[in-house]
Amino acid sequence: MNLLKKVPEVVVTIVLIALALTVVLPMLIPMFFVFKTRLEFAYDPWGWPTTIRWDNFIGAWNAIRIDQGLINTLYVSLGAILCTVPPAAMAGYIFARYRSRVTEIIFYLVLAGYFVPALMVLIPLYRLSARMGLANTLPGLFLPMAAFGIPFWTIIYRSFFRGLPEELAEAARIDGAGHLDTFFRVMLPLAKPATFLAGLLVFIGAWSDYLLSLIMLSDQRLFTMQLRVAQFLNNYGVSNMPRYAAGVVISALPTIILYILGHRWILKGTLAGALKG
Repeated sequence: MNLLKKVPEVVVTIVLIALALTVVLPMLIPMFFVFKTRLEFAYDPWGWPTTIRWDNFIGAWNAIRIDQGLINTLYVSLGAILCTVPPAAMAGYIFARYRSRVTEIIFYLVLAGYFVPALMVLIPLYRLSARMGLANTLPGLFLPMAAFGIPFWTIIYRSFFRGLPEELAEAARIDGAGHLDTFFRVMLPLAKPATFLAGLLVFIGAWSDYLLSLIMLSDQRLFTMQLRVAQFLNNYGVSNMPRYAAGVVISALPTIILYILGHRWILKGTLAGALKG
């Protein structure tokens, strides 16, 4: 801590700016291409476009049926939220309020699932989905997403609920509230920052998923946005980079807008979890 205090503020600012640029610049690169024609891109790929053209967005939309991709991805993202956040919230509440040797053992078993890499279980996961009739279906995609996400968000909710005063639950019991009423009417409303944070990040993660979608889906009608954008590059190659960049912008735009609208809640949820944990 003493060494960090001696670091000049200017150096810290420069490092933070450099880290921010590593995140922002990849998002801005497609903007250099998206308004150009193929000829302009071939002549000067990194120059500014001479005029603003929207033809690439229309072409990308029609070439890979982005409308169907948006519907599929929205379905998967909402399904991932519904299958991740409620179970994680209830499990986190139980592990925080009903602590015993049994619940502690179960919690550490759930915690162990957080350290299992997705790459390690892709083949067994696909075989299990095929046996259950979930292979090549959208539920067969968002259910594994929920399985990978529940351990992490259980930890977050457990930390959050442990920071709430126990007197609140005791007061609810004195008023005649049962376990479910105490959770849904008292505790869960107080966990709004954590719930909004979980819903937002699960949505962004499901929307941006590529690897799991590539493994679990083979029917092109079920392809999500990331698969459809990759399919465009496979079909047309880099010769039509402006139209490909338009598809990338369309696929990323919902998550960017959602983050801009909800970044305050992300900070609230993160700070609340850190302070209460």
